[in-house]
Amino acid sequence: MTTRTTWMDSYRLRLILGYVLVVSVLAGAWAWSLYGPLTDAVIEQQQAHLQSVAQAGVLVVARTPGVPEQTVRELVARTDLRMTLVAADGTVLADSAEDPSAMGNHGDRPEIVAALEGTVGRDVRRSATQGIEQMYVAVPATYEGQRVALRVSESLEKIGELSAGARRTGLILLALSVLLALVLGARTATTTARPVERLADAACAMASGDLVSSVPAETGALEPLSAALSQLRTQMRSRIDDLEVEQRNLRAVLDGLSDAVFLLDGRQVRLVNRAATTMFRPPAAEMRGRDIAETGLPASLASAISDALATGAVTVREAGPDPLQRYFRLTVVPLAPAEDAARHLVVIADITDRMRLDSVRREFVANASHELKTPTSAILLLSEGAANAASDGDTDQALAFLGQIEAEAARLRQLVLDLLDLSRLERAPDSSSVTDLRHAIDLSLAAHRRAAGAKGLELTADFSAVEGIDVYARSDSTDLAVALDNLLANAISYTETGSVNIALAANEATVTFSVNDTGIGIPAEDLPRVFERFYRVDRSRTRDSGGTGLGLALVRHVVERADGTVEITSSPGAGTTVTVTLPRAV
Repeated sequence: MTTRTTWMDSYRLRLILGYVLVVSVLAGAWAWSLYGPLTDAVIEQQQAHLQSVAQAGVLVVARTPGVPEQTVRELVARTDLRMTLVAADGTVLADSAEDPSAMGNHGDRPEIVAALEGTVGRDVRRSATQGIEQMYVAVPATYEGQRVALRVSESLEKIGELSAGARRTGLILLALSVLLALVLGARTATTTARPVERLADAACAMASGDLVSSVPAETGALEPLSAALSQLRTQMRSRIDDLEVEQRNLRAVLDGLSDAVFLLDGRQVRLVNRAATTMFRPPAAEMRGRDIAETGLPASLASAISDALATGAVTVREAGPDPLQRYFRLTVVPLAPAEDAARHLVVIADITDRMRLDSVRREFVANASHELKTPTSAILLLSEGAANAASDGDTDQALAFLGQIEAEAARLRQLVLDLLDLSRLERAPDSSSVTDLRHAIDLSLAAHRRAAGAKGLELTADFSAVEGIDVYARSDSTDLAVALDNLLANAISYTETGSVNIALAANEATVTFSVNDTGIGIPAEDLPRVFERFYRVDRSRTRDSGGTGLGLALVRHVVERADGTVEITSSPGAGTTVTVTLPRAV
């Protein structure tokens, strides 16, 4: 049974019981009156009746001479009454039911004594003559000039029958009245309870979350309550809507964060955002309600959170690495307590990429410093040697030193240019840039043809796959020039004999160019790292060739900047092929 049904039945039952109680009290009073006051009233009424009969008999007896027995019998004929005429000395002169001569002296009867004294006498007792309970009424009378007493009596049994009849009638009326009162009470209780029950239904619906159903408009005394419930429903719906919007906004904000966020009551997780699921795998539903140490967080991170919770202060620390070699920044902020439990906001940021970038930055700075230091130191030493040679008059040696200074200066210039290109490539690209790849290749070939010819290498281009087709790539022309120049420069530098060829192909979505040489090749173990900054397979040969170690790193940045891909294949002694694929501009 629901709470609403229990309350409703209880309310209606109380109303009905109230009516029953009132009816019962009234019925009890009525019943008591039928058994007590009614009997007394009947007796008083019968005594008055007997007195009236006796007083009427007094007039008849006084005016009727002769034998009184005939008179008294006629006076009470066809009635249940008994009439007795008693002389002043107590002798019974006449009796309607018995022989007067057989009756004893009545001078000691209380009613006779009172009547002879001139008042109305009354008494209730058992008749000595008939042996039954009688009610007696005697009045003073005159017979043949003498004071006498005229008594009229009636059996109490007859009076009891009268009382019983009246009582029976009263009880029947009482039963009908009680039944009618109960029926009317039940109908009245139902009618009274129905609007209250309707309002109770509306209140229970509101309590169960139904704020759409309308509140019945009642009239009369319940009209203010109906209006108040309707207003309360409207206000609750408005406030709940505001709370739901606020909750959705909060959830959207939390789920939009890249950092994992936990709200803790004590050590128990109350709220967790989507990033926590992404970062630590267990679904958010499984994390809620658990101890923070049981949510599947890495042990080092869970331990750091426990330590931070114990401090009770704002805590920011780094943790890691975990088994997946991830690093985290942990922030724990105490909040206002709820229900006597300490609350904390825990924010976990994955700083693995930042740590790696820091490591790469430190390595880059160290390598760049080293690469810049080498030519500058060489220039200083060579300039000192040239000065000494000039002072000794050795012109040839001085000129040789100057030639080496020029080469180191050119290498330093190229390193600076590469660093500038690298810095530019790390900025956001222009998405609207489009470049004619065939024209870019022709320009790059023209720029490197002299270097290839100096080494006796054949430098060719193969456009047969795109004959008669416009080939445009979604990439900046300067970026493509940097990539092509570095690929051709590397191919020429590491090829002693043979040729360097660049081939161009295209499909509906992409364009591809491949730079192939017949040079010394690259060992398989070095291929995964050749696109790293300052990585050299053979450092001594790279410096001899004038390379900076940034060529292929620049190529990778150009390709990634254009959302393309780059692949390299090589066999030591057989040559190397670098393939670049870029989005095609249609």
